[in-house]
Amino acid sequence: MTIIHPLQPVNQMNPEDVFLAVDDLGTQTGCGYILYQLQPGLYPDCPVNMYFSLEGDPGSRYLLFGALVARARQLQNVNPQLRARLYTSLDPRDEESREFYLHNGFDLDESDVLVSLQIPFGDGRIPMSCTVAATPLNTWEEQQNLLSRLQLNEITYLDRSTLVEMMHMPHFLALGLYRNAGLIGDTILAGQGSDAELVAICIEPSSRRQGMARCLLHRSLAIMAAEGVTRVTARIMTRSLPQAHLMNDFGAAQIGVNMLFPGMYLN
Repeated sequence: MTIIHPLQPVNQMNPEDVFLAVDDLGTQTGCGYILYQLQPGLYPDCPVNMYFSLEGDPGSRYLLFGALVARARQLQNVNPQLRARLYTSLDPRDEESREFYLHNGFDLDESDVLVSLQIPFGDGRIPMSCTVAATPLNTWEEQQNLLSRLQLNEITYLDRSTLVEMMHMPHFLALGLYRNAGLIGDTILAGQGSDAELVAICIEPSSRRQGMARCLLHRSLAIMAAEGVTRVTARIMTRSLPQAHLMNDFGAAQIGVNMLFPGMYLN
């Protein structure tokens, strides 16, 4: 069995970041890939996070795993001064894969969890020189502008079709935070009945660590409460200190675990 690269890019990934396990007859028995991500806003203590995916039979998995770790150490040299972490995703019920990664030196310090937020009393104070306003989303351009701002703030899981679908839900709020008429933050909540979800919240880098996210979320929750929402949930990454601190400000209580992210620090 050997590990090879494809001859052409795969799903816009460079061939050197994609690995194929092939047996002596030339039959593919496994595959894997690695993605380099720079995420200083989400993980200020570890800005470089390299995600990998791995599939294959038992023999292929070990070979692919070794190749992916070796590639991660090469990619680490892109920004050697930055702390880097290699990680993957795992269903919490997958005990076999959990043991595989623990055996290979990974930790289980990060997970994607669902939390319930306490809705605070009152509208909340908006800082002096700041205002909030509904984000216009009437045109394709306005919708794309919102998605682009989210992507610039490392929120990449939303696309236009999902946004449009949420816009048609009974409860939908896209609220912008402005300072001196300049847009510095966005939040999105959506739901139905008495339930809503905090889908996204972001503050532009130069305005962070000033309580802006807390003020924006407080006002957003107040608007949802006025519409009859009594339960707001959110998904957070437990290793992200900014997310954890914001959620703790609103009495976050864990409801469940959506995904585990076994990983290891490379430096």
